[in-house]
Amino acid sequence: MNKIKLFFMFAAVAVSLTARAQFRQDRSDFEYMFKAEIGYMPFVMNLGDAGASGYYISDLQHAAGASVINGVNIKQDFFVGIGLGYSYVAVPKEVIGGNFANGWHCPMAFIDFDYRPLDVEWSPMVGAKAGASYLMADSPYGNTLTPYVELSAGLNWFFRYEYRNMERNYLSLYLELAFAYTQQAVFIPVRLGFRF
Repeated sequence: MNKIKLFFMFAAVAVSLTARAQFRQDRSDFEYMFKAEIGYMPFVMNLGDAGASGYYISDLQHAAGASVINGVNIKQDFFVGIGLGYSYVAVPKEVIGGNFANGWHCPMAFIDFDYRPLDVEWSPMVGAKAGASYLMADSPYGNTLTPYVELSAGLNWFFRYEYRNMERNYLSLYLELAFAYTQQAVFIPVRLGFRF
């Protein structure tokens, strides 16, 4: 009787291991993803030569904004997508004082990349954005369309990590610190994002 019980026990384990192996083989390497981000971009300095009307963005005008990115996760480690963003550029003390009249709107479109090299719950990540921003400015130099480039590093947290090997779970929160150039100015964006 013990041999029969032992046989059924081994059979049950073998079936479960086979089913698990089959699931992993069927698992797609590509997963549609969506990212939502909010951030703050302190002004660092201007680059290049000022025109007759000065720089597009002058000293101490910081930016705050949000973006959404639609793309594909490849093997859970690499993401590529197309994003749209919006920033409000203003002198922080005026915004804190409730004066939003002197700020400028700055929509942008970009291609977004990021890579998480470790398959762990808390993974470092590196990323980049490349696109264009459009400063809708009521100023002597008018509206300006310029390139937007950014390099970033951060920390990614898979907050449902315990289920990652049993189901498709790419949900994560991440925090990024970046170096960005646009509108004749350098910024240091700090960003919080949600990947789903």
